[in-house]
Amino acid sequence: MKEKYVVFDFETTGFSAQKNEIIQIGAVKYDENDVEIARFNQLVKNQRSYVSSEITELTGIKPADLLNQPTIEEILPEFLAFIEGHLLVAHNAPFDVSFLYQAIIDCALTGVEAFRVYDTLAESKRLLQMSSYALVNFKELLGVSDLRSHDALNDCLITAKLYHYLQKSEQNVSEKILTEILELGENADANEQLDLFGENTDEITESLRRKLNLPITKALVYYRQDLTRKWQKFDVTGIRIEQEYSTGASLSVTLYHTEQVRIHSDFLKEMQKANFVSEMEEEK
Repeated sequence: MKEKYVVFDFETTGFSAQKNEIIQIGAVKYDENDVEIARFNQLVKNQRSYVSSEITELTGIKPADLLNQPTIEEILPEFLAFIEGHLLVAHNAPFDVSFLYQAIIDCALTGVEAFRVYDTLAESKRLLQMSSYALVNFKELLGVSDLRSHDALNDCLITAKLYHYLQKSEQNVSEKILTEILELGENADANEQLDLFGENTDEITESLRRKLNLPITKALVYYRQDLTRKWQKFDVTGIRIEQEYSTGASLSVTLYHTEQVRIHSDFLKEMQKANFVSEMEEEK
């Protein structure tokens, strides 16, 4: 069944969601019939990292371009309202989703919905044969060679074309492949099925800890800043995997007082470090 979706992309100052930051947000909203209905394109003022010459060369964004732009605290609520209730589509989605989750943490926002994400990188590797799956290498195939890469809005338009292409490819999957998938499911080991069922509950099992690279015996904790920017620590009493990506997963985490929060598994793993708070303070 087709649904409304938003294709989004971030340009950032680097590869680490905790050390670097978003400097451009691009997004394009589509209806159920793949008709574009709205765009979101905004530069974001950097606050904790600098725009290197390499980033400027790659994206065309200069440090001076960001001086009078809104901060992520100012623009993120507007972006979250733009994407609310929509499937999110991105190329190498774990990268962009990790920056989105970190921005939500940095801005101390609560009550954010769980994101449903379609990763065109993972799906293109499953459905297509390419020498390279970098987004730039799809431009000729999709007839958008005139669009400059590493501009957040342009990359959204390219990714949207790729998403449409993949949807058509999905419809053409052969009956043989579908049969093999069904047979694989029927022949799956019963114990593995039980483990999978267990991971869909909130129980923090040893297999779930191993899957998410969390400490096996240590009590799990969650950190966030209060309104005065002081770090608070909470015990984690439940974890549910909401969405798995090629790297990591989107989690629904239950805290000791039954509050539920959303977080990427990589960030929950980082929070288990003894020096997590001091590292975050150093990055300010």
